[in-house]
Amino acid sequence: MISLPDQASPEELLSYVRPLYPNGIFPLGPGWLIVFCVLGGFVLAGILVYNSPFARRRREAFKAFDVLRRNFFENGDLSVLAADVSVLMRRTALVRFGRGKTAGLIGREWTDFLQRTGADLNEQDKQLLENQAYAPPLYDEDLARGRHLLTTARQWLEKNL
Repeated sequence: MISLPDQASPEELLSYVRPLYPNGIFPLGPGWLIVFCVLGGFVLAGILVYNSPFARRRREAFKAFDVLRRNFFENGDLSVLAADVSVLMRRTALVRFGRGKTAGLIGREWTDFLQRTGADLNEQDKQLLENQAYAPPLYDEDLARGRHLLTTARQWLEKNL
């Protein structure tokens, strides 16, 4: 124990008091440094994943899908929708499955390939993808055929991207 002088000024008495935090907040203890390094690692990993080619390709594909979906609901033309959906699905298939497996597929072979890779196409969707993309404009009054094709294409994109 420290002995204090009997006749001490307040300044002398304060010199014997040890401050609670002599260095303030910094330097941090090793536990806090570990916490900040781990959090920084998570942030860096998130940035790298967000900017990866896989994630970028997925975002671009769904952005293009949203544009063609919006265009269809504005004008209702099934021919344009079928052509745009076919192009988007073909580009995705080229990236996902390679040029050798998908580049030469047309007509029934193309729709069969889409079904093998997870597309839930009904007969109307097959007819739209095989023939309607090259036909004169066909307007869908209640938009039901186009909605089903859009739903099927979105599900296929989600499975394959």
